Amino acid sequence: MRDLILIPARAVSVAERAQILNRSYVDYYVPMRLSPDQMTSIDRFYDIDLDRSVMAMSDDTLAGMALLSVRGDRGWISGVGVLPEHRRRGLARAMVSRLVEGARQAGVREIRLEVIAQNTSAWRLYAEAGFEAARELLLWRRAADADALPIPEERLTAASPSVLLERFDRWHLEPVTWQRDAATLSRMVEAGRLKGYQLEWRGAPAAYCLVSGYGESVALMDVGIDPAKGILTPGRILLQALSHLHWGKAMTISNVPADDPLNRVLAALRFLVTVRQVEMKLTL
Repeated sequence: MRDLILIPARAVSVAERAQILNRSYVDYYVPMRLSPDQMTSIDRFYDIDLDRSVMAMSDDTLAGMALLSVRGDRGWISGVGVLPEHRRRGLARAMVSRLVEGARQAGVREIRLEVIAQNTSAWRLYAEAGFEAARELLLWRRAADADALPIPEERLTAASPSVLLERFDRWHLEPVTWQRDAATLSRMVEAGRLKGYQLEWRGAPAAYCLVSGYGESVALMDVGIDPAKGILTPGRILLQALSHLHWGKAMTISNVPADDPLNRVLAALRFLVTVRQVEMKLTL
């Protein structure tokens, strides 16, 4: 690979990075299509370290990209992609190795990433780099034309997303992934991307959700439920009431840990698992 050069992601424009990511994922299990503005939002929301993220150049042309996020002593790898015509030449392996070294230099103690279960080549790549499987993650979706859910007596009330996030740590039984942790959500709230709803049940706040809506779909970015109230009943009421508010729209929630009790609610309300991922971790 004498023609391979790795340069910091900051050295290229946002538009170039978006283009490389889109071209790298064109035949992926879940194709991706990002605009430069969306790429900029990802940089901000996920704390992408553009100095330690890398672009691969081969024969003086951009051939791939790998992104590293850093928050204190935690790191996350995302957006690892190589253009189809440059694959099977070790570019991804070289980029991941550079990210790991950059994370170590930044004082990161643990790096996490997600890989789609069927992506055996990525599995091998990360395993060879020292990553180990930590847990299974599920992406759930309820179709827009699914049968209507019963409308509960309780209704949701609009609430400040910032105020709702004050309950984040107390109202999550399972550790959340990078894309759905409090830091990510706070940045999305600052950008005006999220709406908040609260459920009162038996005279007190029992659950909340933060949602992001695009066109005909509603993405649940966070669901918090007071453990003292139990998970199943408040969770069911919350999602039934949310479905009523957004009738006729598909609903999704991603990266739910397989052991999270919320899965029982989602399955009962006829959400379907569309993607299975494995979260992997590397201790430095």
